Amino acid sequence: MALRLKLEDISYSYPLPGSGEAAALSGVSMAVEPGEVLCLAGANGSGKSTLAQVCTGLLLPEAGSLYYGEEKIHGRGPLRDFRRKAGLLFQNPEDQLFADTVARDIAFGPRNHGLKGDELEKRVRESAALVGLPLEELGGRSPFSLSGGEQRRAALAGVLALDPEVLVLDEPFIGLDYEGRRSLEEALTRYRDERGATIIIVTHELSHVWSLATVFGLISEGRLLRFETRAELLSGDADLSSLGMQLPQWGALARELLRSGLSIDDPADPRALAGAMARHKGAHDGG
Repeated sequence: MALRLKLEDISYSYPLPGSGEAAALSGVSMAVEPGEVLCLAGANGSGKSTLAQVCTGLLLPEAGSLYYGEEKIHGRGPLRDFRRKAGLLFQNPEDQLFADTVARDIAFGPRNHGLKGDELEKRVRESAALVGLPLEELGGRSPFSLSGGEQRRAALAGVLALDPEVLVLDEPFIGLDYEGRRSLEEALTRYRDERGATIIIVTHELSHVWSLATVFGLISEGRLLRFETRAELLSGDADLSSLGMQLPQWGALARELLRSGLSIDDPADPRALAGAMARHKGAHDGG
């Protein structure tokens, strides 16, 4: 069962050539509850990817503490156990694909965790099905012969096959068309609902996660500035452009409609916006 993931005053720096260091994270604190979908949003170079790797135990912070549930993650044993519960999908899916067939690539992680035989085959089939990857058609092919969208699905299936309680994805929607984004969003929603997992999505583009995320963490220059819900982003006056971001088009439209006093059932749903606009137009035409 997924537990609360908490970071307290995390800092991390990368060494510079010659001498010195470049701070990537500075004093980051946050907590993510099971079943939440946290969007970590910021411009390129803001520290998002570094924070993603800290959240899975891949990078160890220079200062601060990482907790999973009530346990502080430090020392070889707790760190090894936590890494078995956390999964990370890198920004470039080809970085995680290496086996000679798609099926063997998906099976690699759970096999290393001790699964075998029918149990392993079942885990591979279920993970492939969850991301909409036709294993009967593609399972015997080289992962490097797949399209970009198929590679991303195969890489995600390999991560999900580990059955992670904490799932972190770094820019997972880049390069996907509309159908690919919808398919990935549905896969992540199903996994969260079925597994009760904590999901963290790193992105510089709010439109990719607008309807999926339950809370948004805004990052700039290695600092986590604040958390906002979708409603707070719509009702607030935050200048996202200063962070290198902007609301998605339908989000900006929803903000203007809400400010004009129009009621919208679900501002995250473009269909709800269309319905609200139709009601608004009908009221004016009728008047």
